[in-house]
Amino acid sequence: MRTRLALLLFLLPALAQAGDCRSLLQPLLLATVPDPQELAEVRALCEAAAEAGDADALYQSALFRLGLGGEWAPEEATPRIVSAATAGVAEAQYWMAWQRESGPLLADDADEALYWYRQAAGREHRLALERLAGAYSRGELGLPVDEALAAEYRARAAACMD
Repeated sequence: MRTRLALLLFLLPALAQAGDCRSLLQPLLLATVPDPQELAEVRALCEAAAEAGDADALYQSALFRLGLGGEWAPEEATPRIVSAATAGVAEAQYWMAWQRESGPLLADDADEALYWYRQAAGREHRLALERLAGAYSRGELGLPVDEALAAEYRARAAACMD
């Protein structure tokens, strides 16, 4: 992995929007104790890609400000996530929905939560689809009980690969 990281950092100007931020960050997120040097290198790549206009990298780079690598700066992370969500990044849209529904960083707002769940579901985000299925099944988030819609959302969630 270090060889690939070194090559990517060398070629960074050409690869800033190539989507490598997510693929390099994912294994570090899953690691019990990620290597600090690898975190720093991936963070530099994500920051550069975000600066170059990659909305997904903007969302991924926000994770570094929400505890990844020990930094806790939600006041810096939240605007990045809002921008990424507005640009159509499904994970950022789901994060916004979750925070608006019950998260600790944004004020609870069921209408805003529903808006962001629907945005993420429109991009086939599995967790958003599952949440909407449950909300229609139980009449949550201000929605009426609608088992037909709940079943539709469940079927779409089941079809998702991740």
